[in-house]
Amino acid sequence: MSRPSCPAPGHRRASRAPRGRVTSVHVRLLLCLGLLALPAGVGTMAYWTDSATIATGPIQSGTLDLTVGTTAADSVNLPGQGGTFEYSQLTIANLVPGESIARPFAVHNAGSVQFSYNGSISTINDNFVASGSGLRVQIYADGLPTNTGVEATGNRSGACTGTVVSDQAVSTATSTVTIHSTNQVLAAGASRVYCARILLHASSPTTMQGQSTALVIGLNATQVGAP
Repeated sequence: MSRPSCPAPGHRRASRAPRGRVTSVHVRLLLCLGLLALPAGVGTMAYWTDSATIATGPIQSGTLDLTVGTTAADSVNLPGQGGTFEYSQLTIANLVPGESIARPFAVHNAGSVQFSYNGSISTINDNFVASGSGLRVQIYADGLPTNTGVEATGNRSGACTGTVVSDQAVSTATSTVTIHSTNQVLAAGASRVYCARILLHASSPTTMQGQSTALVIGLNATQVGAP
């Protein structure tokens, strides 16, 4: 069945249609205009979309914090970076040749990540330096001190349990000599106790009478894996 053709724009039919068919002619014209506006096969389409966001949990950096003290329970002094802990128990008066004193100290990891550490021992002056004699310090790892004798009779004697890791005459120059032969690793929240034995060599010369100095125990912690 053929479709009625649409007249070309501006074209008028030669014969006038009867009055009763005018309405149908107008309808046919409107349909032709609609076909011109929407050609066959062309129409509007809807496209579906979606999106997503990935949010991570908190990202936090760790903390590296070496603290010190006299015992494991009291090894939380100097939190944060740096500082000097005044260890009053390592004050010794009237030391004479042959005497020794043993005292503990502790290293603690107060941070959230493990670190490697080492230390050194030196003096603030060289008043007790002499060839083959003078002031000497021994360090024992995982050790505890015992002391006998009294100051009044000049027979004080200190001893340490544990493993000796350092035994040296101390001076201002020994600040570069490490206590351990290799750096030690300490886990977060862990402590390690040491015992320091301080002795004045039995053959220390008379020129050391009335002298004084102070020990400096320097401890340094670094990130594990750092050069």
